[in-house]
Amino acid sequence: METKYFLFEDEKVENFLPLVWLNPFVNLRIGIKTIFEKWVKVLDSLDGLIVRPFLAEYTSSILSSAYVNFFPNNTRVVLINARVNPYCSSVKDLLKVPEGWGVKDHSGNVLAFSIFLPEAEIKSSDFYDLAKYVKNWYEVEDIEIMDGLQDLIMLNSKYISEDFSRFYSRFSVRIPPDLRIFGDMVFIHDDAEIFPYVVIDATEGPVVVEQNARVLPFVFIKGPAFIGEGTTIKPHAKILENTSIGPICKVGGEVEGSIFHSYANKQHDGFLGHSYIASWVNLGADTVTSDLKNNYSLIRLKYKEREWSSNSKFIGSFIADHVKTGINTMLNSGTIIGVFSNVFGANYPPKFIPSFYWGGADGWEVHDLKRALETAERMMARRKVTLTEEFKKLTCKVFELTEDERRNFGG
Repeated sequence: METKYFLFEDEKVENFLPLVWLNPFVNLRIGIKTIFEKWVKVLDSLDGLIVRPFLAEYTSSILSSAYVNFFPNNTRVVLINARVNPYCSSVKDLLKVPEGWGVKDHSGNVLAFSIFLPEAEIKSSDFYDLAKYVKNWYEVEDIEIMDGLQDLIMLNSKYISEDFSRFYSRFSVRIPPDLRIFGDMVFIHDDAEIFPYVVIDATEGPVVVEQNARVLPFVFIKGPAFIGEGTTIKPHAKILENTSIGPICKVGGEVEGSIFHSYANKQHDGFLGHSYIASWVNLGADTVTSDLKNNYSLIRLKYKEREWSSNSKFIGSFIADHVKTGINTMLNSGTIIGVFSNVFGANYPPKFIPSFYWGGADGWEVHDLKRALETAERMMARRKVTLTEEFKKLTCKVFELTEDERRNFGG
């Protein structure tokens, strides 16, 4: 009997809000590739996804090769938690889980389960609906699983190296003139443009410069680091270790230990440290993030009423899709900003800013949904990207789902 492999979002996917309001979890970038791309590399066949119901239509539009919240009839299915590290050596054991059995870790996370679905066109929007088919459970150890926002930053270095070993050769054959390289874990695409007086230090981790990327003069890049396809690194930029910059970004200033998903801008000076920047974010000139407290204590994070320790001394900001900051914006360590918000003005804003909010020290108001979409459409058109109907519908739904964030906001 044919077996199909699905990834599922469990209830702890909410630990990654607001980054997963407008994205399925598998579309997050960590290391070089998205989580979905990593699983495709590991599995012989990745057939489908189980996502939160409001994301199903949009997910189908961006990952069209996968079944989404839908199973072909008369199929044996192995479902794997999308938060599991796909490169973990024990993953192969999850793929072999017997039919009717499920696997948990010692913390109670459901890691995988296998079921046979005889009914035609079974649909599900919640993996718990499917877990009722599981007759027996057993526990395993040594399975790595991401638990929250902070893991995206704390594990990024590891994932850059893991991705490099699987997706790239050790050293590219093309070395542009006037480029100084230290170390041998470097890949520069033949169609990348490296200007004179660029220094790459790959002695402590790999460096990748992808197709059509442009690295302008007097840039320093220290690995592990990734510069994505079509991205521009501005003159005199310092791209320090453990940084991933996805496709079609423009980045200047000093960046350390951070992730840019794609289509994001930080063109000007200002320090960005240990932060996650989602798609279509624009950081105004001299926007600065703090990523270390003066007393060197562990940094705490807050999302709505939930507050927790990151278990790290180095955590900057988590900035969700379509956020804008004004010039000279200062963000405290552990700041979380929801989707489609606009932050500006003097002084530090609150450490949690809800989705679709507009303002700063002089006050806050709800960002009008129609105007937010109009701004998004204009910004995306500049990169020759169309604002799709699926994304508009998703944005309207997320505006409804985040109403409680704004209602309880004390900013």
